[in-house]
Amino acid sequence: MRTISRMALALGCAVPLIAQSNAVPGMDARIYEVVDVGYFGRRGTFPNGDAGFGVGHSYCNSGAVNIPWIANSAGVMVDTYPKIAFMLARERDGRMVQVSGRSNLKHSRAVFNFSSGPCAPCNNTGGQFMFVGCSDTYSSGINSNRFDLGPTTEIDPWLGTWNSQGSYFDRGDPVVAGAAATDRVQSLSGAQIGAFDAVKNRVEVRESEIAGGGNFFGQVHLMIQGEPIGNRGNNLMSRPCSISWNGTNWSSGVTGASLEGSVLRQWSGATVDVAGNGLDDGRFAVGVKVTGPVAGLYHYEYAVHNLDNSRGAATLRIPVDAAATVTNFGFRDIDADALNQWSFSRTPTEITFTAAANNAVEWNTIYNCWFDCSAAPSFGIVNVDQARPGPGAIAVSVASEVPSGIPSARVQTVGSSCGSCANSFYELFPSGAPFDLVNRSIGMALNGGTYVATMDSATWIAPAGTPLLLADDNDAAVTLPFTMQYPGGTTSSLRVCSNGYVSVGVGNGSGFSVSSSAFLTGVARWAAAWHDLNPGAGGQVLVDSTAARTIISFVNVPNFSGGGLLTFQYQFFPNGQVNLCWQGVTISPGAYLCGFSPGTGATDSGSRDLSASTAFNLCAGVFRGMSLSTSARPILGTSITMALSGIPAGAPWAALAMSTQQALPAIDLTSAGMEGCFAHVIGGWSYFYAAPTATASTVLSIPNDSALLALSVVGQGVAWAPPLTTLGAIASNGQVLTLGL
Repeated sequence: MRTISRMALALGCAVPLIAQSNAVPGMDARIYEVVDVGYFGRRGTFPNGDAGFGVGHSYCNSGAVNIPWIANSAGVMVDTYPKIAFMLARERDGRMVQVSGRSNLKHSRAVFNFSSGPCAPCNNTGGQFMFVGCSDTYSSGINSNRFDLGPTTEIDPWLGTWNSQGSYFDRGDPVVAGAAATDRVQSLSGAQIGAFDAVKNRVEVRESEIAGGGNFFGQVHLMIQGEPIGNRGNNLMSRPCSISWNGTNWSSGVTGASLEGSVLRQWSGATVDVAGNGLDDGRFAVGVKVTGPVAGLYHYEYAVHNLDNSRGAATLRIPVDAAATVTNFGFRDIDADALNQWSFSRTPTEITFTAAANNAVEWNTIYNCWFDCSAAPSFGIVNVDQARPGPGAIAVSVASEVPSGIPSARVQTVGSSCGSCANSFYELFPSGAPFDLVNRSIGMALNGGTYVATMDSATWIAPAGTPLLLADDNDAAVTLPFTMQYPGGTTSSLRVCSNGYVSVGVGNGSGFSVSSSAFLTGVARWAAAWHDLNPGAGGQVLVDSTAARTIISFVNVPNFSGGGLLTFQYQFFPNGQVNLCWQGVTISPGAYLCGFSPGTGATDSGSRDLSASTAFNLCAGVFRGMSLSTSARPILGTSITMALSGIPAGAPWAALAMSTQQALPAIDLTSAGMEGCFAHVIGGWSYFYAAPTATASTVLSIPNDSALLALSVVGQGVAWAPPLTTLGAIASNGQVLTLGL
């Protein structure tokens, strides 16, 4: 991705440099995973109703200073904490659009510091901070709690600031009377929220936007007050997700790897560039996808994403060849108001899209413009005019592809990485579904820091030992007589929850509400039968420990409601082996969950039918995809580097395949055992990397030969990395290089 940090760089002229007014050197928060996309309800008549969604994420402090975290002082609201915005986008028919409204954002008012994640070690010394190296995970359920959701319109996205006085939280909904609406004390109450429908204030989507299908993506945007502009590149992340209608409700779930940056980077075949208004205001991402020519015309699709620019965008100006024919103009915003569409015009040298009154591209929104043109695409500059007065230049200049007619060097990303392997597994039994694991077992053998799971490999051991005095919704510590390794660490203590799961160390609390997203966060845990149980009302939880093993048995423990008893067992061994055994389960209303999660950073591969399984391998770490990138545009007479990153650890080989022939359409390799993989290269040549590290690269020298102008060369990475696909081979995205000036 090319990045222009301010207009002076794009135009080659000098402008005064004004420091970002609240920048704190070393402050840098990082989102490292979009963990889930959840559905929370709907209203209206399908397909003309509205649906409410939420997006979950994991993030950490990757900077050099602690992040202050104060939400309340002397009883009034304070805004020194992160805010988190959300978006759902859809790619269909070659166009990437925002399908959610601006949506409310989460005011993250409670700080937690966990020791997991890529920023570790966590340097927690106590106090109201997210400390350097520490992490936290918010499921979509946490991010959709309406008590903490307020309008994005109240935030200054450039500074990350918010004025609590007279805010949505201060006023309440409905608005309270008198001084209480402006006293900076939250008036929005649980009783008010209880009157909301399931959609209000969440990520609201018109059902007509998702009923037609497409490729969907959930995005999370983390906003930290005082974070320097140079450190914000890791504050956005998106992830592919599935959204489908079952005749009554919507279902949703994540399906692929998370990708850092604007969701426009998920747009297949598009080029995306980012630029900002110096150190005076925030950034815009501009994506462009050019297809054709068809009947002599190229189709240009532009998308403008306001990342954190407070003044907004009111005009998109695109240079054009004076001799070009331009037709089929179009525009799309995020509302259903046909009266506020942008207008378009053409001069000999420029195509202009101009905003209607009060319809600027505000932050956390994407607007689309398109047209057909006889001029071929080339590298150039588009200008995004600011909507309101303020510090800095009147326009932001962004590198892009434009119809200038000059054959210039281009790089286009096509497709995405494939291959998946979970470091967790679970089966979620919905309320009322039969529990089919009675008289079954599953053994988890530790191998290379992760589990190989085998069904019916363990034997039930007669329950014995000391009773744990567990009441309803509580937990108790169990000290192991040995140190046991598990995926992600070692432990000499366990925490047994009355609701049927066992965790390492400090545990995962005593929650009775079963949730797959909650199961995948926190610390490592095993669940033989997570449900709302109540050992305080009957039965026993027995602990039988020797130097050779620790057995934890739930014996005739009743469900909290609806009757029925459960008998199941955990077996822990010094070599890291863990077995789950089921002897008798009589269900009651409510969901049950069985499986293993390493905690924060776990991958969600969805519920699997354990009764139909024999054996399966988990992964030692999270596979986030293999990516092919190009260091520069392929200009004649220069050299560029093709870099393949994200190669899985232990892969015996990887390769860069290249050709002058691109597969159009891409070839689906699922039938060959490479599920979700597509080939973009036909024939050609390759560069082989034996026993590569995480990154391998090749330098390509481009001859200075005008006969090569407009020649396209496509490259794609492959690697051998079982069990990420059934065959064992995985593929990266493709890079299409157009040689030029």
